Amino acid sequence: MSEQRVGIIRAIFRYFRYWNWRKARYILGAADAQFTGSVDGISAAFDMHQDDMVAQYQKLRDAIAQVETVLEEKRARLEDLNTEEDALLSKREGALNLAEQAQADGNQTEYDKHAQAFERFQSRVDEIESMQARLNKDVEDTSATMERYMLQLQEMQREIEKLPTQKAEAVADFVSAKQIVELNDRLQGLETSIDRGPISSVLKANRELTAKARITEKLAGADVKVQDKAYQKAGRESTARTKLDQMLAARKAERDGGESEQKVETKEKEDDRPKI
Repeated sequence: MSEQRVGIIRAIFRYFRYWNWRKARYILGAADAQFTGSVDGISAAFDMHQDDMVAQYQKLRDAIAQVETVLEEKRARLEDLNTEEDALLSKREGALNLAEQAQADGNQTEYDKHAQAFERFQSRVDEIESMQARLNKDVEDTSATMERYMLQLQEMQREIEKLPTQKAEAVADFVSAKQIVELNDRLQGLETSIDRGPISSVLKANRELTAKARITEKLAGADVKVQDKAYQKAGRESTARTKLDQMLAARKAERDGGESEQKVETKEKEDDRPKI
């Protein structure tokens, strides 16, 4: 029973998950259609993208400015440490000179006093050098990171500057492509009846009337009469051709007969000649 209950819960969860997925895809598709189906949609898409880019650019710029402020503070701290170190080195040199003189004089009290001062100055110099090393590394690493962020910021700035031109080109391409599609549709005869208006009704009525006329001619026997005339014409042509052939044959026969008689007469004359 518990397993069946778990199965029902999973099935319900899957159903709502699939339902949410379909709704999300539908909304995304509708949004894309709004952005891609008209000049206003394309313009709005570029405007929204530009607003997002400007917002990201401003956030990155502000973050870089804050980091740069921290870097300036560290650089200022380094300058202060360098100044303090120079003063300490000068004091340490003075304590060293005085300790050396006291040691030469054999004055242990003065030597100890100057030696303690030297050690105090040296201890502070060691601290300063340690801080300088750490600050220098922080400034160096942060500066390298800042260079990458600055390159990204400059790239975003160039992209924002190009957006108006890209927007104009996208709108022009959309309008041009749409006009070409409409022209191709017209050339291919893909206009709808609403595009052609009353012409479609006229042409349709003419086609229907022509069809009715053909049916009427068949019912009235017009086709039979036309066929009879065609047969009659073919018969006349056949008779005339036959008559022509007969006359040509008769003439040929007459010519052949005349030539035969002439050959016979010539033969007889040759036979009547005296033979030598």
